[in-house]
Amino acid sequence: MLRPLFAVLTLSLAVGCSEEAPPPPMIEVITDKVVLEPYQPEQEFVGRLQAIDDVAIQAKVGGYVHSRDFREGEIVEAGAILYTLDASEYDAALARAQAGLAAAVANQANAERNYKRGMGLIPSGSISQSEMDDLTAKKLDADAQFESAQAEVTSAEVNLGYTTIRAPISGRIGRSIVSVGDLVGPSTGNLTTLVSIDPIEALFRVSESTYVAAMKQRFAEELDVEKLRSVEVTLELTNGLVYPEVGRIDYFANRVDQTTGTLEARALIPNPGSLLVPGQYVRVILHETELLEGLFIPQAAVQADQQGAFVMMVNAESEVVRRNVELGFRLDTNVLVLEGLVEGDVIIVRGLQLVRPGMTVKATPMPLAADAPTTAPAAA
Repeated sequence: MLRPLFAVLTLSLAVGCSEEAPPPPMIEVITDKVVLEPYQPEQEFVGRLQAIDDVAIQAKVGGYVHSRDFREGEIVEAGAILYTLDASEYDAALARAQAGLAAAVANQANAERNYKRGMGLIPSGSISQSEMDDLTAKKLDADAQFESAQAEVTSAEVNLGYTTIRAPISGRIGRSIVSVGDLVGPSTGNLTTLVSIDPIEALFRVSESTYVAAMKQRFAEELDVEKLRSVEVTLELTNGLVYPEVGRIDYFANRVDQTTGTLEARALIPNPGSLLVPGQYVRVILHETELLEGLFIPQAAVQADQQGAFVMMVNAESEVVRRNVELGFRLDTNVLVLEGLVEGDVIIVRGLQLVRPGMTVKATPMPLAADAPTTAPAAA
């Protein structure tokens, strides 16, 4: 009895071993397609505000401060009086110069008459040539003294004018370093400072890679740096407030800083309400005014290693293929592709940790989001 039963078990085992094991289940991944979409680029940089004009107010002549004619921190107009110095010394100097000019005028007139008289006597021989030469020299000396006296008057008038110190530009005045009664002069240093307010400049730095990428996106056919000036610039203050005025880029440095690898840029921002002040740190936001087109993929599909950024594609044979990519900026959950992909390429967005290049996978398209209304609902 035992032998037939053993034979049956042996035969059953042999038959079972001869059957092939079922293949492992194919890995399923979620995929999405590379799409070409219109977009308006927006980039942010840390910037610092500075005045277009930053003037140090100094005394050009020496004297005691007679009055201070401004309120510290207020807006002053160009030509407004800031300080007056004691002008008595300069009034006296001008009077002396004017008296000297009057004497020079009289001397010149006398020399001119003698010269003309001598010229009339030369033909008759009533005057010698040496005497005529003397009259000519006196006339030339009188002319020179007149010119010198005129210069003295001009110098005295200029020095007297310097006793009234005026604002060279319109802007916000700073704190006064001197008080009424102080003795000031050219060696005193700054009396105060004056900065222009409207418009104001925002300085920021753009990395070399960002600049090159922007140029590559915009100017694939023709390089025209002037087109970058069409970019709109807005500011976000440190408290998160977005400044309402829109500015424009008006300057790019002519070289990349070798130390930082960045390019200095500057935007001109209207500041009619004087809300912005020099030295303030802001977030500079660049908005592209022209509508561009670019290839976008989900950020979740991007991986990186020592070779750089890459994605996993699924080709027509359902095989996994690695593709290195060059990326631009992020837009929500998507990222701009500069190189490496074309429209319609199928990339893996979920299941990346399970696949390797060369594997055959089952690709399932990314499910679409719930349908949203294409227009805003009508008001009740």
